[in-house]
Formats: sequence, structure tokens, C-alpha cells
Amino acid sequence: MRGISKTQVAGLFLTGAAVGAAAALLFAPKSGAQTRKDIRKFSKETVDQLGDLQSDIREQISERYDQVIDVFENVKEYVEDGKNKIQKLVKVG
Repeated sequence: MRGISKTQVAGLFLTGAAVGAAAALLFAPKSGAQTRKDIRKFSKETVDQLGDLQSDIREQISERYDQVIDVFENVKEYVEDGKNKIQKLVKVG
């Protein structure tokens, strides 16, 4: 069984931070105006963090995609080489 990836850890951390911050905002003894300002600030920071996380995930997917394409190209070359060798053996034999 595989462990938790860095991306999953980051997602869990952000989720936990969001829940904790939201609870702190709701229960903090502040004025309504200050609470709304805090919520706007928190929301902007969370959106920025989620944007960064999304970029990281896209980059990882792109890297994995490139690796898979490389493997398929190597397999294709290997199969072509095998096919050519078999054709030569059939012609010689």
C-alpha cells in the first residue's frame, strides 16, 4: 500500500487550516466589521494557497504524463526492433 503523497499532505493541511481558521473567526470576540475583514483576508489567502496547490498538482501530472509517453515510445521501439529481427530470421531461415 502506498503512503500519502506530498500533495495529499498539503491538501489535508490546507483543509485543517481552513477549518481551524474559520472556527477561530466565528468564535473570536471581534466586531462584525473586523470579522468580515478577517474573513475576506482569510478567503483571499486560502484561494491563493489553493491556486498554488493546483499548480503543483498540474506540474506533477504533466511530469508523470511525460514519463508515461517516454515509456510507451521505448516499448514501441523495442517492439519494432523485435519485429525487424524476427523478419530477418524468417528471410534467412
